Formats: sequence, C-alpha cells, structure tokens
Amino acid sequence: MKKIISAMAAAAAMFALNACSAAPTVPQDNFYRITPKPASVQQNSMLKDATVEIARFVADGSVSNRPILYSGDANPNSVSEYNYHFWIESPPTLIKDALVSYMRAAGVANRVVTPEMRVSSDYSVLGRIKRLEIYTGKKHMGVAAFEIGLRRNSDGELILLNEYESMVEAKNNSVGSVITAVEKATEEVFSRFVADISAK
Repeated sequence: MKKIISAMAAAAAMFALNACSAAPTVPQDNFYRITPKPASVQQNSMLKDATVEIARFVADGSVSNRPILYSGDANPNSVSEYNYHFWIESPPTLIKDALVSYMRAAGVANRVVTPEMRVSSDYSVLGRIKRLEIYTGKKHMGVAAFEIGLRRNSDGELILLNEYESMVEAKNNSVGSVITAVEKATEEVFSRFVADISAK
C-alpha cells in the first residue's frame, strides 16, 4: 500500500512539474528605428554656407518614453503604451538624430552638427515632440506632430517657428507597417520644415 501511495505522489509531482513547464512563453520585445529620407537635395537654402546645430528635441510625459504609443477611434484623447514594442532610443534623441541625417542628406546646410560636437554654429534648430504614435481604427495611421524653430545664434533671433503635423495611412494593421507610416509622417514634417527654411 505504501508503494502505491508513493507512486501516486510521484505521479502527482511529475504532473505538477509538467504543468509548470507548459506555461505560455513571454512575447519577445521589439525595437524600432526610423530613418526619414529627403526626396531631393535642396539647392537654395539660406543655410547653404552655414553651420547648423540640431538640439535634442523636448518631449513631455509618455511622449518622451521608449514604449510606442497608440490611440484610436473609440477615444482619440486616450493614449496607451504597447507592452512589447519600443523605440530603439527615447523619442527626443530618435527625432534629433533623424533630423540631423535628413538635413545632411538634403544638403540644407554646409555642416549639420549636434551639441555633442561642441563646435561653433551659425543657427540652431530647436524642437518639441507633440505626437509620435500609432492611430488605430478603420484605418491604421502613423502620426507625427512637432513644433520646430530655427534660431540665429549671433543675435538670438527666432527666424522660423511652426507647428507641423502629418498622418500617413499604413499598408496593413501590423505594428511594423504602421511604424513605417510613422516614419513617412516624420519625413513629411521634415520636408515641410526644410521647405519653410528654403522659402526664407
């Protein structure tokens, strides 16, 4: 009888162990970058012979954090964070670096630098991130909204200050596709900012 009870206890322990090992796996974290690219090189910019410094963008609250944000048709003013989808860097750094690369590729200025380079600059670009998110609903959209200004450093005059917003429809509802739409929305904002500089 003792042998039967021992065997039953061992079987129960084995069953419990197997049940624990069958627990669902935790989803893998995913990290995303954006690399907006200019459609063409700008030839007539007022900055073509200047050095321009791009400062780290400012962002408040959840907009400054790495988890990707989303909102939707049901309650457009309610914003949530994805659990397993993150920007590869914090948005203020992500957008600063993206704008540096964009303006260099567009040939907007003689030199485009960051504060870390500690060089003298003729102009500074200052920005604030208002929205950088996924919008879900009947159509999934990438959303980018920034306030961007251009300051002349010799006298501190603010030459340009505008708010820009773009929403781009994604090809499908996957996170990867909508991140591409966020990239395209950011690209549209940068293009409009550079066009405003060129118009000065």
